[in-house]
Amino acid sequence: MFKKVIASALLLVMFTTNSSFAHQQKEAYISLLFNQRSNKLEVSHRFLLHDAEHGLARVIDGAGDLSIDEATQKRFFEYVQTHFKARTQTDKPIELEPVGYEVEGKYFWVYQEANMPDTESLKLRHSALHELWPAQTNHINVEKDGWVKSVRIQKKDNARWQIVELIKGD
Repeated sequence: MFKKVIASALLLVMFTTNSSFAHQQKEAYISLLFNQRSNKLEVSHRFLLHDAEHGLARVIDGAGDLSIDEATQKRFFEYVQTHFKARTQTDKPIELEPVGYEVEGKYFWVYQEANMPDTESLKLRHSALHELWPAQTNHINVEKDGWVKSVRIQKKDNARWQIVELIKGD
């Protein structure tokens, strides 16, 4: 009997621990698409709604329900824009224009765009939510001419620009 109680308790701890750790993966996914048809660099940021809301509540006093509160959505939209930067290989800032934002299921999306930069590489920084969670990873995928290159940015990377070469290859 005692063994069954111990085994049940261990299973309960395992399931509880796994579900709590499953939500501890602080990640955002960002896509930069070189759209030849529109001659634009299109940027989309995808955050888990729960992480974005939790983070915003800690960064900005008075943040409301991100899933339904328009003012809170706008605040997070503006927050993301201030934490993402892109430059050309000659350090010329790429002027990103706000396009919009939306809640889609369990995600909060932020959209930006810029005129197509004339550059052979991009220098990128993305520090959103790093001040709250050092393990926050912002995955950036850059897509151009049918290939994709990726970088992952964590808090420890904030001091330097991450470089993505815009030529096909490794």
